[in-house]
Amino acid sequence: MSGLALDRIFAISRLTVALIVVQAVLGTNRQIVTGNPVAGSFRSVPTTVKAYENDTILLPCYHNAPYRYVRWSRDDFLLLDSRYPDLLAPPRMRLWANGSLEVAEVQTEDSGDYKCEIMTDGGWASQSHAIEVQYQATATVYPEGPIDIRVGQILEVACQVTGVPHPYIKWNYLNENLTLPFENERKLSVLIEDRNFSGLVECTATNGVGEQAIASVEVVVSFVPEIDVKTTTVHTKVGETGVLECVVTSHPVASIHWFHHGLPVVFDRRIVKLDVLVSKHQYYTVQRHQLAIRNLRDADLGQYECKAGNRIGIAGTQLELTGRPMVASFKPAAEMSSPTTHNFIWQTESFSPLIEYKLKFRRVPSGNVTPARRSFQQLSWSELIIPSDGSYGPLHSIGYTLQGLQPTSVYEVVVLSRNRYGWSDPSNILRFATGGEVEIDPMEMPEGPSSSVSSVPTTETIEYSESDGLGNGGLFTDNTIPTDYFDYGMTGSGRSEQTAACFSLIMLLVTTVEVIRAIKGF
Repeated sequence: MSGLALDRIFAISRLTVALIVVQAVLGTNRQIVTGNPVAGSFRSVPTTVKAYENDTILLPCYHNAPYRYVRWSRDDFLLLDSRYPDLLAPPRMRLWANGSLEVAEVQTEDSGDYKCEIMTDGGWASQSHAIEVQYQATATVYPEGPIDIRVGQILEVACQVTGVPHPYIKWNYLNENLTLPFENERKLSVLIEDRNFSGLVECTATNGVGEQAIASVEVVVSFVPEIDVKTTTVHTKVGETGVLECVVTSHPVASIHWFHHGLPVVFDRRIVKLDVLVSKHQYYTVQRHQLAIRNLRDADLGQYECKAGNRIGIAGTQLELTGRPMVASFKPAAEMSSPTTHNFIWQTESFSPLIEYKLKFRRVPSGNVTPARRSFQQLSWSELIIPSDGSYGPLHSIGYTLQGLQPTSVYEVVVLSRNRYGWSDPSNILRFATGGEVEIDPMEMPEGPSSSVSSVPTTETIEYSESDGLGNGGLFTDNTIPTDYFDYGMTGSGRSEQTAACFSLIMLLVTTVEVIRAIKGF
């Protein structure tokens, strides 16, 4: 080794020993005592310097009286002391002749509380400053990897941020169906309600320095399979091919099992299942599952169940393979009805010959809807059995005239069809009003010489329910309400007179509308 190299090593060793001795004498981690307040006054003032990384900062230490020596410390750790010229200054720091401290190309570790202490003829004096290095926010989300979670569980995610000033945090739950913002919370806690909570959970940190920081984690929700069917009843006939279908959405991918009357379906060359991938989404899979039965037999008809299961749970839905007729629907009748009759036309489909129809009808009381409701007796249906016309179909259409009706009344009617496999489900309720002559106030007649007019029957359809003999759980779903639903606060003839008046008013309004329509038709 050369002599020059040895000299350098000895010099560095001497400086290191000198620094250790000075720190041992002065104390590197002890509190530096503030000087005598009567030692004089500073021309500089305490300040906090906010700077960005790589800026150059000058911390002033100007005193009115000359000083003998000066020393600087940061967070009570000695940096410089003019009494010891061999004490090396920290990197990027320089002591000026007037006692000020320069910090060049500041870094985040330069942030802290600085103290200038000087010795004057009057004694010790000290002044405090601070450096706050502002730097861009950073963000990290924990846990880091994809999070697998089930519906019903609580998702907990934390966002660790750094930066000066302290960053403002904003959470966003991002996917195509859901956006939920959460403000300035380091920890996110969310109940996973359904599969739409799959997606990216994003933490955004902003402090006004540079660009915002974004960190995210992917959430994958596992859920019980969801089953959708186009129709729960498939109409067919013996000898044909029947196809049952269910569409399953799931994650993880579900396995499918078919049951007939509670027993597993046995597959063979005649009974097969078809599984087709409809779509594979990022967070779930949609598959179509079909059960096809060729050359149907009577034993193949009945109730089936499509069951889908994965490690989260099992779901199932009921389907029926039947030879019964489809639900009939009423069609507009070409012939005009009279005050005591009403013409009907209905249509249905049946792959087997129809045997007969069942027409169910009843008269519906009507009245004012404003008084308070009270209990009422269930309205009963009258039934008529109407023979089939013997057509083979599969499309069957028939007309019928219901006679013996009360004029100016409201009726409801439903129809069912029967073949060798049984009765169809009932049709929707057809509600209609019979015609008749009512008196009209001449002041309410828009035009025309007659003071009375024959009302034209009107019809509408509502859903039929067998729950209590009335659609919609025993309540009418339009503006025709039975009179005896309400308590008018009257008894005897007073109630009867008001009921009659209300009924006349309703029929008057109906007739007026029909007269206007008839006049506009000319």
